[in-house]
Amino acid sequence: MKHSANKPAPSARRLAYQALYDILEKGAYGNLTMQQALKTYTLTEPETHLFTELVYGVLRRYNVLLWVISRLSSRPVKKLHPSVRILLCLGLYQLLYLTRIPESAAVNESVKIAKKVTHMGNAGFVNAILRSYTRRKDEIHLFPREENPLLYDSLKWNEPEWLVARWEKEWGEEKAAKVLEAMGQVPSLTVRMNTLKTDRDSFMALLEKEGIEAEPIPWKKEAFRITRGAHAIWKLLDEGYGYAQSLSSMIPPYVLHPKAGEKVLDMCAAPGSKTTQLAELMENTGSIDAWDLYPHKISLIKNNAKKLGITIIHAGARDSSKPFPALAGAYDKVLLDAPCSGLGVLAHKPEIRWRREEAGLAEFPPLQEKLLDAASSYVKKGGTLVYSTCTLNREENEERVSAFLKKHTDFHGLDFEIPGLGKSENGRITIWPDETGSDGFFIAKLVKE
Repeated sequence: MKHSANKPAPSARRLAYQALYDILEKGAYGNLTMQQALKTYTLTEPETHLFTELVYGVLRRYNVLLWVISRLSSRPVKKLHPSVRILLCLGLYQLLYLTRIPESAAVNESVKIAKKVTHMGNAGFVNAILRSYTRRKDEIHLFPREENPLLYDSLKWNEPEWLVARWEKEWGEEKAAKVLEAMGQVPSLTVRMNTLKTDRDSFMALLEKEGIEAEPIPWKKEAFRITRGAHAIWKLLDEGYGYAQSLSSMIPPYVLHPKAGEKVLDMCAAPGSKTTQLAELMENTGSIDAWDLYPHKISLIKNNAKKLGITIIHAGARDSSKPFPALAGAYDKVLLDAPCSGLGVLAHKPEIRWRREEAGLAEFPPLQEKLLDAASSYVKKGGTLVYSTCTLNREENEERVSAFLKKHTDFHGLDFEIPGLGKSENGRITIWPDETGSDGFFIAKLVKE
């Protein structure tokens, strides 16, 4: 999303339209797109809230909104111009779910944007469909579940049918429903304070000064959940006092438990969330090698480290799936937060559910196996390897670790406990979003004999 900071800020709806277009049509990352928009423009708190609500709301309920459009339009949804489809979803989301917004505002503002981003014919179509909904809303509702249970559940939970079917088969309908419901919730913003620059009391004072309300996380003293004033947090983060990061994402570095002075490797490090957390845990003493495949991502790691005042991170572009014999046994601790299907972070990254296909899940286990094999060679005797993913897919989690331990008999699982979240079993734990209110994660702690 390209904007000029010198231009007046667009309305929250126009900004939401552009963000959704970039995410749904250009493959942009939702969280990065929204962060960039909020950094580029100074929005009021109500505007920030509406912008965030519209973008996340449409992404979370995309299939329901398309289904409603299909009931109102004689044109097939797939043949609608992308701008029209997104504007209809924006307007319908407000009409269906934001009861405080007058119907006239939802319709008129959508049409106003349509006139600016597409031609008058499409603007008239948007107007006709949205006004049709206001007249017919009482007759448009979900069918009885028994008519088509899978489609019903897909629409109810706003997830693709293949994923609903997969989880209901694997976990049973009751557990699947709990997880699916959790995936539909709006996650609160959580930040990790930078312990190299501040302490808890000082950080809380900084938040209060900016009008930000936050509650500490009991099991993680550096973590805070922002409850009010999230639009103002970016100033403090840009100044290096903290880092926006999900609670579950903070767990793998915590489990690795690096100590000051140790030599640590983060194999798939970009953008540096866990890398910088490792450095803070090490009190910026020792050495961290941070690898990622793409040079532009290495820049992200370096920029984040610089912003936080961290000097022990050495970031470089490397294909971590290919072993580097010169570093065999060189590290006390190795973190492999592996590329994965991302099925645990659908609340934070709702666009993943509309991009991922079941057949595509098969591409991840072979890559994860290569990465684990390479990781094992870097761990010194008595050293620790932590393997983590942000998915709930067994083939990428438990099955990968079991296969690894069968192949690498010099490793064994080491149990650990996360206060407030539970104990591992055979060195492995799954963080369930319905039980923790955070992303779904899998973590395994392995020690070299």
